[in-house]
Amino acid sequence: MDTQVKGINSMFTPTTDQLIGDLKKVVEDSQCLLADVGTYSENKLAVTRPAVEAKLRFAKEKLEDARDALTDRTKAFADSTHQYAVDNPWKTLGIAAAGLAALGYLFMRRD
Repeated sequence: MDTQVKGINSMFTPTTDQLIGDLKKVVEDSQCLLADVGTYSENKLAVTRPAVEAKLRFAKEKLEDARDALTDRTKAFADSTHQYAVDNPWKTLGIAAAGLAALGYLFMRRD
């Protein structure tokens, strides 16, 4: 199971890094545009607007891609966890019991 999770993590790392870089670029461009918008004429704004809209569409598409990748990653992790539980029911039960015992101890100690 551990190797499956590592494989899943490495599969999506470049996408996450690319997404962060792309979003930073969109934010920087938007900040520059907002800083300069007061000096733009109406014609310049009409020319600039499609470019900004295209960048925002690009950012939205990247976010949707990241959401899809995260959904796939979560499903793969859930499937591998389920398979581990099916293959090792007693270990799973022992882990759950130990976790509940630890929580019980922490709550009892709280009073």
